Amino acid sequence: MNKMRKIEIDEKTAELLQARAAARGLGVSEFIADLVANDEGLPPALAKQRALGQGAWSPEVLAEDARRLAEFERTREGVPWEDIKRWMQTWGTGNESPPPKPLKL
Repeated sequence: MNKMRKIEIDEKTAELLQARAAARGLGVSEFIADLVANDEGLPPALAKQRALGQGAWSPEVLAEDARRLAEFERTREGVPWEDIKRWMQTWGTGNESPPPKPLKL
């Protein structure tokens, strides 16, 4: 048997994971393992990029992601998804809002 570890997630995400796992007849751990190991969920072009370390999986992009995460962890500043969503809904409307400003989260 594998050694177990606890990972904390919010209640809504836990409920969603449990429901999706149950719908596939799996436990949550099995479901998550299947998700992260399954490249079939990616369109072929993206699966190829991932396998080759290109595009979103290129060393430069991954390094930039790591840099941004470190910056967020240092400053705790970011833009909540709801603010981003409201901004994006104005795109192409002729009354586009300016991008939301980061705030302390």
